[in-house]
Amino acid sequence: MTSPIKPPGGPKPPGGPDGPGGPDGARDPSKAEGFREALGTEGSSQAQSAQGASPLGDLAAAVASGALPPQQAIEQVVQSMLASPEAALLDDAGRAQLEAHLRDALENDPALLQMARDLEKSSGER
Repeated sequence: MTSPIKPPGGPKPPGGPDGPGGPDGARDPSKAEGFREALGTEGSSQAQSAQGASPLGDLAAAVASGALPPQQAIEQVVQSMLASPEAALLDDAGRAQLEAHLRDALENDPALLQMARDLEKSSGER
């Protein structure tokens, strides 16, 4: 019995690679740059500064510490989204729809509601 599947080795396209090393041949591993070295120190410091500058992280910390009520945090998130460059592209009706959708999503999200209840309980126990 013969198989209709044929092994590789048919005609090669013009200008294609000659093998697994590509047209220039295999790379010398001793000359390869490590991933971290390729990123350099600048990449890691940018990532760290981006994590420290998270507006949502700051809001969450303020709510968790009791410095900001959950409703005020929701209001700040909604206002922040409405001030975004993407929201600025919307007409008045689109911005109103976006605001209504954001408020509904944030005020009725089961996970956020549970977290707010947990925070209220923990702040009442202090």
